[in-house]
Amino acid sequence: MDIFLNILLGALSAIGFSLITNAPRRAAGIIGLTGAMSWTVFYLLKNYFHMNVLIANYIGALIIGVMAYFLARRYRLPENIIVIPCLVNLVPGGNAYRTILYMVQNNYSGSINQGFQTFLIASFLAIGLFTTPYTAASVKRLKMIRAKK
Repeated sequence: MDIFLNILLGALSAIGFSLITNAPRRAAGIIGLTGAMSWTVFYLLKNYFHMNVLIANYIGALIIGVMAYFLARRYRLPENIIVIPCLVNLVPGGNAYRTILYMVQNNYSGSINQGFQTFLIASFLAIGLFTTPYTAASVKRLKMIRAKK
């Protein structure tokens, strides 16, 4: 039941953010599917498989990147329309909030710790997101080099 609830909430939150960014209506299903997949995989890895939150975020972002890369080409949509609403689910807003909260409470060591964790999570999200386009570009380049020979 917990997993189905996370699938539903991941899809609904991604679709909700797509409405805020004025994404085309025909993209709502794609965005919902991508958001549900990325959030559910992140949730399962973090809570059921007790994987490090950085790796779970990386894999969640990687799923967004892969699905956005292929679904954008299939349905002729810009990748950003799919990526941005789905990525909002994984953004470490709670950690950023605690960073500022600890700073206001004069707990500077806790603030630095939370800030560093927020920075790492955001970095792993960016790395996971851009893994797919760079891998695809490298594969295309290798195919072109082989075709010239």
